[in-house]
Amino acid sequence: MVKPVPLAASRRGEGPLLVCHPGGPGMHPDYLDAVYTLADRHEVALLHPRGTGSSPRPTRPDAYSVDEYVADAVAWIEACGDAPVHLLGHSHGGVVATRVAAARPDLVRTLVLLGTPAYGGDRAEAEAEALQAARAAEPECAAARQALAEQGDGYPPERDLGRFIAAIIPLWVAPMTAHARRWQARVAEQPVNLHAMRYFEEHVFPDLDAVTADLARVDCPVLALAGDLDGWAGPAHLARLAGCGPNVRTGILDRCGHMCHVDRIDHITDLVTTFLIEHEKGPA
Repeated sequence: MVKPVPLAASRRGEGPLLVCHPGGPGMHPDYLDAVYTLADRHEVALLHPRGTGSSPRPTRPDAYSVDEYVADAVAWIEACGDAPVHLLGHSHGGVVATRVAAARPDLVRTLVLLGTPAYGGDRAEAEAEALQAARAAEPECAAARQALAEQGDGYPPERDLGRFIAAIIPLWVAPMTAHARRWQARVAEQPVNLHAMRYFEEHVFPDLDAVTADLARVDCPVLALAGDLDGWAGPAHLARLAGCGPNVRTGILDRCGHMCHVDRIDHITDLVTTFLIEHEKGPA
């Protein structure tokens, strides 16, 4: 039996509760704080996944399985007293949120997936590399590709990991803007959990297609969004997610990369708010 870690959360706004699970994994939850734009009509709770933000760090370096993240989220939602909740996950957080909705349908009213991969392994790596290569003429993407090549297959020390992630961020967003550069600078200064990131790469990423089996078991309404420039969870991933059931609605975000909340949070806010309100209405 998985023992959950007691999660911290940052909360904003009033209204029906929207619980947001960041990805990374291992990045500071504030990388996703753009979701607070959804607090105009909802209370937004941004979870701090295990070992990040203000949540305790497991003593074991291998305590970062999807099921462990799921146990943490389930325990938090049960304790919040507002279930069923709207549940949103970005990237790896979408993988976790999908399994929560599949395992505990009593806790989840709707499920929103942002940039959530439908598969990993060699195919996902090849697709991401092809998209990155296609953007090599962009100077900031070229510099990011060089940073990846210089780092090789390993990771830098944990103290340097935030700066390394910031260096390769141009590959995760649409062509860089002033707003994206400000966000990039913040990410460079945020702590990162190396154990979480390494566990994902070695143990979770190769078998990410398990998310489709989980999504096929989800009964609540689902909205899945991803950017057209997302090399890790873009249109091909959305097509696979769409085939998981008639309750899954998908949308491609123009001019967005994997960090779609950085590129077009205004558009995401409109789509997600409309979707949540639609499923809060009672019978006509």
